Amino acid sequence: MNKKLIALAVAGALGAPLVASAASADGVTLFGRVGIEYGSIEIDQAAGGNDYRQESLSDNAGSSRWGLLITEDLSNGLKANARIEYGFRTGNGNVDSVREQWVGLSGASWGALQFGRVQSPFKDFAGGTTIDPFVTTNLQARGSGGAMYAPGNGFGAAGFVDHAVRYNSPSWGGFSLALLASPGDATQTEGGTGGNVGGKGGTNNYQLGLKYKFGTSGEIFGGYSNDEASDAQALVVTNGQTGDDEEVWRLGTAWNFGNFRIAAQYENIEHALAGNGGTSCSGGASANGNADAGITTAQCNTALNTNGDGDIWFLTTQYKIGKVTLVLQGGETKGDSIGTAVERESKNLTAGAIYSLSKRTRVFGGYQRVSIEGAGGAGVVGNAINTTAAQAAVAVQPDRETWSIGMRHDF
Repeated sequence: MNKKLIALAVAGALGAPLVASAASADGVTLFGRVGIEYGSIEIDQAAGGNDYRQESLSDNAGSSRWGLLITEDLSNGLKANARIEYGFRTGNGNVDSVREQWVGLSGASWGALQFGRVQSPFKDFAGGTTIDPFVTTNLQARGSGGAMYAPGNGFGAAGFVDHAVRYNSPSWGGFSLALLASPGDATQTEGGTGGNVGGKGGTNNYQLGLKYKFGTSGEIFGGYSNDEASDAQALVVTNGQTGDDEEVWRLGTAWNFGNFRIAAQYENIEHALAGNGGTSCSGGASANGNADAGITTAQCNTALNTNGDGDIWFLTTQYKIGKVTLVLQGGETKGDSIGTAVERESKNLTAGAIYSLSKRTRVFGGYQRVSIEGAGGAGVVGNAINTTAAQAAVAVQPDRETWSIGMRHDF
């Protein structure tokens, strides 16, 4: 059945205003993805035989989603665009979660503007998920052993940025850029220490991604990100310091040599803010169940020390043989010591394969191991157990092993 007809039927179910918009639109496209995995995750959570394992048939890494992409020709090369997208979880019956939701304008000569809830350039433009073949699976790199920075503020390779405007340029002789800003102001201090950008005193938030493509051979990319500390974050003293503006520099490249592909990126993080997900237990590393009460695989293996600095690198190699793509990749996070928090280091190694049944359907599987040095232990959140004395007392090194096999269908 024609996608546009299906989209109009869906729009009708959503209400009359959208029907009116769709009826006069230049195009309405229904898109989405449905995925599921059988995964086995084992974590050396504590010494003395207290390891635990979780096996499940589910979509805990958030592959499944559906949405509408709406465009209207305004004449003279100007177009109006909108995107409405929701995620859902096959296998556990969770309700829809909000993904991208924005409205904007575009022109072939000058680029595109998006206003609303958007993805960051570090996620879908300059490296990030664009170079990870296992993204949105239990084998993904983001937040997994720190192979990619994935803070909860959406400025890394995971999540979305609220209250934002994003500009995407056209290609100028192979060069392009993407710029994001999340401006705002508040007279009151937000509750807690954040988890998103903004709040009183934390309005100067932006990110720039740059890319140069050498035809189909490869590309180089880089960028800079700034998340200004809010007043609430700047008041909290952790590891002997108060919160400061979180800054991230990224540099990377990707190249194709026949059936072989290699890609890598390096990130330098300064003043990692509390509450952003970069300095606490990350669910991205082991899917974490995403609100499924039967899945308990959160692990403190990706964190930098709060208010401290660190480095993350990621390398992926891929080789295609017919319909099969073999993947070997990994990375490392090194969080510098600060105050009483000791140096953290986590190493990731992932191996697997993807078999393309068609352009829209694939099956995949593989193995991932994350080795930890200097991280927290059982039940630990953030920096609660990062002192040398505390680690010596519990002798914990929470390594993780993941086996996974799954299927994905795009529409």
